[in-house]
Amino acid sequence: MIIVFSSYALISTAQKPTLTVLGMKNYPPFTFEKDGEMVGIDNEVMYEIEKRMNVEINMIYVPWKRLLKTLEWGTADAGFALFYTDERAKYALYADIEPIHGGSFYLYVRKGDEFKFKNIPDLYNKKIGLQASFSVSEEFDQAVKAKKIGIQKALSNANNIDMLLAHRMDVFIGHEIVTSYNALEMGVLDKITKLPLPISEKNAYLVLSKSSKTFKNKSELLDKINQALISMKADGSHQKIVNKYTQ
Repeated sequence: MIIVFSSYALISTAQKPTLTVLGMKNYPPFTFEKDGEMVGIDNEVMYEIEKRMNVEINMIYVPWKRLLKTLEWGTADAGFALFYTDERAKYALYADIEPIHGGSFYLYVRKGDEFKFKNIPDLYNKKIGLQASFSVSEEFDQAVKAKKIGIQKALSNANNIDMLLAHRMDVFIGHEIVTSYNALEMGVLDKITKLPLPISEKNAYLVLSKSSKTFKNKSELLDKINQALISMKADGSHQKIVNKYTQ
């Protein structure tokens, strides 16, 4: 009996489908290396999805451009975390009922320097920190071109925090989760404040490659991924993972 059941367990495990998933090599706090192993919010979310879907997940970490090309070629089954674009939708199926992580961008100021923000004109005559090549919105970009808003370019989100605290800018625009993680790591969570309203929202999703041949019924697989993410949000598992890296 023991031999029979043991053999059955081995067969069941061997028959479990494997999903090859690409993640970014260095994108803290979503995926990054720490003490010789890959960790991060998206990383932990993927392994929670693995448990809920009853599949094996083979994670591979690559640079961003290679991630997109590999999904286009179909030599990997899935990848994260992608903002939606029409170009990417040509080769990627989005699990878009729930994002793998939110993409809300907020205004951050030094504690005690808060001001009311409802729309872009509230930012006129302020010097705003912004990472290079980041576009906020058409209205914001036009105000910058018209020199109604001054921009202080930063190399990274952590660089934005440094310059804000050094009074080299009045406010900076940062990803909510990334900024919380950076401020926690830098020990300055109590020195900066997030203004209440987001200035931009761009959710990031887990996607399937349309060209991958591993799973024939991609719509069924996509539905299972969506249901796993929905259940994680509903029972608080997703937020618990986020809190681990941001509080």
